[in-house]
Formats: sequence, structure tokens, C-alpha cells
Amino acid sequence: MSAPEGGFTLIGSGWHPALFRSEAEALAGPVGFVHPRVVMTEAASADTENRLSRAALLDDILLHGQSSAPIETDILANQIAEWATAHLPTGTFAIRTRSLGTGLAGFSKSAIAQAAGGLIADNNHTVNLESPEHEIVVILAGPEDPPNHPDPLANSPPAIVWGLRHPTWTRTNWGGRQPMERPFFQPVSLEPRLARLLITLGHRSPHNSAEGGIQGPGEPTTVIDPFCGTGGIAIEAMLAGLSVLASDLDPRMVSGTRQNLEWASEELCAADFGGKELGGADFGGEELGGGGLCGNFPATWDVQEIGVGKTPDVWGRVSGSIFAFDPPYGRNAWKSDDGYELFLKACSAARTIDDAGSLCTLLPTDPAILNDDSDEPVDPLVMGKSWSKIADQMLERGWRVVLTAPVKVHRSLARLLVVAHPSH
Repeated sequence: MSAPEGGFTLIGSGWHPALFRSEAEALAGPVGFVHPRVVMTEAASADTENRLSRAALLDDILLHGQSSAPIETDILANQIAEWATAHLPTGTFAIRTRSLGTGLAGFSKSAIAQAAGGLIADNNHTVNLESPEHEIVVILAGPEDPPNHPDPLANSPPAIVWGLRHPTWTRTNWGGRQPMERPFFQPVSLEPRLARLLITLGHRSPHNSAEGGIQGPGEPTTVIDPFCGTGGIAIEAMLAGLSVLASDLDPRMVSGTRQNLEWASEELCAADFGGKELGGADFGGEELGGGGLCGNFPATWDVQEIGVGKTPDVWGRVSGSIFAFDPPYGRNAWKSDDGYELFLKACSAARTIDDAGSLCTLLPTDPAILNDDSDEPVDPLVMGKSWSKIADQMLERGWRVVLTAPVKVHRSLARLLVVAHPSH
């Protein structure tokens, strides 16, 4: 399918709208804001589509998207019909109307579908509600109630959005890959959606060229996790088609991560993508432990029993790297400095391995940050230190923080998601 004129309209998850928008920009380049959970990309190239296939918080992609402030149903139906004249291909169609957040009071989804469908239907466009060739999606986008996470744009005006559903897009199914469903499980395992988000936010935001392709600092090829635990980040990296370098000091975790990667390659890649075994692959003079084909990308992995400070010695220089990790910390980690020195070692090691890569991590922080809705700068306690001090230490090690966002874990624990790029 050739890329449509204009860009994609992206519909995001309600779990964390602010991070959805950040992810969209990291993967697709500059985006236009429509609603906290709706943005539009500047281009709709195959490169953009491939990047978006890795997304954690993307629910739907629409083609030829349009938007409007809330308007009367008959006016809306006429606008949708006029749009369909230009953009709806010949064949059967259905109109699918849905709400975001609380939706829009006073609007009937069925009335919108019936009014617009009646205007669109003709000899070239017939309604088929069961198995249409084309789906027109109409979204009544209202506020989140209540919001799960702080969002500076949460009070933006409501909107009505419509477009053609992308014919091949499918939302990521997190079922079958939860930590307790893997062969090796520990209670501290990172939830897969959050693990994937650490990877996608590590993509460097590209800009779109006149030819419709994306240009940027280089496509990422490898995810490096020096605290791999049970392999949650490694699994999501492999499923995104990125090569994996993972390590841990605990031999049980190293063995468990290898076991989980083999399982994911056989069960998840093969089931979802028709993956095939690639065997070992050469990487810096060493043969990797395994590989497979996930999505449009081949992926390989290597898992080592080493401390974070030794990773540059083992893996050397690796270009196209995303350092994505969830460092170990104690029970009351946001109040203490458990793991602080390990985190700084990870920053130094990452800089040595790839000084043009990106770094994404989750750090334990004061849960009160989730309730802070002030416009004043916040300097929360993170691993027993003020966040500003940690950011300064990262800068000394060559990493400039470009994004922070609080993420709720449970009532007594929040994490600060941090994305950093090279400071030079």
C-alpha cells in the first residue's frame, strides 16, 4: 500500500497520554496536537510505519484524518460525507464510532453513524457492518476521568476526529507475555508495556524529508540492559526486532533471561509474525546466543553474567544503542540511595559503549509526585537524592536529560521515567 497524502492520525492509550505523545514524537518525528490522546504526524511513510509498529501506547492509526470542535450531528455528518468523497475508496464500508475518556455528552454514536452512513452510501460505497473493506472511524474525544498520571494538557478542549482505519494496523496484544506467563518469573519483573516504552522512548526523534522518509541521528539497532533481571526489556527489544545485549550479576537471572528469550522467540515471534530461527550471529567478534525474525526486523541476543562496570570490556563499542534499564533498588528505594552508585556506573558504561546513543531508565521516586499539579518546577526525592543533583551527575557523565515523567506503580511507589541524550 502506498503512503497516503499527509500524515497518520495516531490514537493513544489512556494509561499515560503525556508519554503517548512523547513516544509518538520519538518514533515519528514532529507531531501536531489535536487532543491529549490524538496527534497527527507530518508524514506517513513506510519508515514511519515501521517505527510505529514498535509503539507501546499506540491504540490505532487513521489515514486522511480530520478533526473538528464538537458540532451538531447533522453538520458533522455532512463534513464526514464531504471528506469521504475525497478519501473513501470504492467498496463496502462501515462507520465505527467510539469515545475517548468520558466522551462527549449529548452525542449519540449510533446517530452519527447512521446520519453519515446515509449520506455516504451510493452505488460505489455500500454499507457492510460485519466485514467491510474499509472502516471509517469517528472518535468523540473528551477528558480523562480521572487521569491516571499528571498531564499538562489534560484540560485541552474536546474534539471530534475521523479518518480511515489503517488496513493492516493491529494494536499490540500484551496477553500471553505478562511476567507470570513466562517460563522464568520473579515478582519484581517489569510489566511488558512499560518495558517496551523504555525502548521506544529511546528512539531519537527523526525529521521527515521531502521524499516522505525519515531522517535522524541513525536508526537504533541494539538495546542494552545491564540489569536484565528476568528479561522483560530484552524480550520487548527482541519482539521489536532489535538486537539485545543483556547482563546481570545474578546467575539465576542470566539463566532465566536466556530461557525467556528462547521462549519468546519460539512462542511469541512465531505466533505473531511467522518468525524463523536465525541461529547465532556475529557481533563484535563474538557469536550471539540466539536470534529470530520479529515483525520486519531480524533480532539477535547475547546474555552475560557480568557487572555493569565490565560491560564496555565485554561488548566494546556498539553503535545505534538504546540503553534501557530498570536498576535494582531496595524496598524503600525512593528514600534511600540503594542502587545510586550502580545507576551512575551504568551511565558511565553507556557513554563508553556508545556516546551517540540514548539512555532510558526508571528510578524510584516519592509517590507524592503523582499528585503535584502545580506549574512550579518539581525537584522530587529519587533514590535518596534530589532529582536535580542526579541530573547534574548524569550531565557530568555525558548525558543530558530530555524527558522526565512520573509513572504510578502502586499506592506507595512511583517511578520517574527518564530519557537522556548525549550532552555533546
